[in-house]
Amino acid sequence: MISLQNISWKKVAIIIGFAGVTILIGYAIYYLFFRAAPAPEIPGAEEIPYGQLPSGVTGKPGEAIPPTEPVGPALPVTRVTQVAGEVPFVPDAVAIGGVTSVTDIDYGKTTKITIASTGKDILSYNPESGMFYEITEDGEKVQMTDRIYKDVQNVAWSPQKEQAILEFPDGSNILYNFKTDKQISLPKDWTDFNFNKEGSQIAFKDMNANPDYRWLAIANADGSGQKYIEPIGDRANDFKVDWSPNGKMVAQYITGNSGDTSKVYFVGQNDENFRSITVNGYGVETKWTPDGSRLLYSAHNYESGHKPELYIVDASGDNNGYNHQSINLNTWPDKCTFSDAQTVYCAVPKDLPENVDFLPEMADNIPDYIYKVDLTTGVKSFIAEPEYDYTIDQIVVSDDGENLYFTDKQNQNLHTIRLK
Repeated sequence: MISLQNISWKKVAIIIGFAGVTILIGYAIYYLFFRAAPAPEIPGAEEIPYGQLPSGVTGKPGEAIPPTEPVGPALPVTRVTQVAGEVPFVPDAVAIGGVTSVTDIDYGKTTKITIASTGKDILSYNPESGMFYEITEDGEKVQMTDRIYKDVQNVAWSPQKEQAILEFPDGSNILYNFKTDKQISLPKDWTDFNFNKEGSQIAFKDMNANPDYRWLAIANADGSGQKYIEPIGDRANDFKVDWSPNGKMVAQYITGNSGDTSKVYFVGQNDENFRSITVNGYGVETKWTPDGSRLLYSAHNYESGHKPELYIVDASGDNNGYNHQSINLNTWPDKCTFSDAQTVYCAVPKDLPENVDFLPEMADNIPDYIYKVDLTTGVKSFIAEPEYDYTIDQIVVSDDGENLYFTDKQNQNLHTIRLK
């Protein structure tokens, strides 16, 4: 039997103490170097039972849900747009007032577009190839001619689309007939061409080197039968050659009237005395309705912050100046296209800066919304936000009102949005 009296309790305490210290040191080594790191806790994350999907996130249709902030080292993250009900966002196929799908028709540079005589296809000029094309709504391209015209600066299409006047930087002008494959040279001093409704005559400016011999004039489409109508001298920039669809007026003369208004005078073929129109602002740009009864115009003044405001006004004979109405859209007529005399579609920049109408190039990178305006009732409707940020340059609508075609300022590609 071991006698407890012979045990050295001091030694026992030392041994127990040493064992305890050894255990603590071993645990510390394990904790610091061998223990598995716990999973990071993500703020706001909910615990999801195995086999279940996370619940939906509340949001607005089409609104991206911001991703959870990563914890620890940054890793590649794929951001996915979510909407309420976990349904992936898909743009509308038809313009019904939301984000709308856009179809790319031509990735080549596309300029000087117009609707073909078919009412559906697009006629266009490619400045890189020097070729003219007819492009279907499905994107099929057909050369309109084997002739190559490089560096065309401006194209005036005849209403029948069988011929066009091509202006070149060196002042050369060619009337080309796509149907007969014939071309006629027109005088170099002539510029700013515009056809009458029948396509049989043209209006133009004769910009003689001597300002005393500069005139507004008309002629047959081939340049014969010239008739000089109005001397323009050094005021050429104040005249806009624009043959009205009703055939009565061949140009407009726009001049300042006061600090907040301008006047539009109409020039006829036979020295007619048409009633002028006082318009709301200056920097005036105009476009005729298809029937020639009214004028769509934009102007700016102090009250508008010098942003363009769109108006519609009667412009037919004795009715000139009547039914003058604001459309309450900040855009320019060349960003609008008529479906018929009562319906116009306009590309409207999302957020124009003040004073932009002094320098319209400031809007070249501002994306557009698309509005439809009923000119009979005055009702305007937001119909589409293109699914990508396009700054719309040229815009036309098919005769059946089904497709809206446009080119973008950034790449000059051709696109379409379905209206029906």
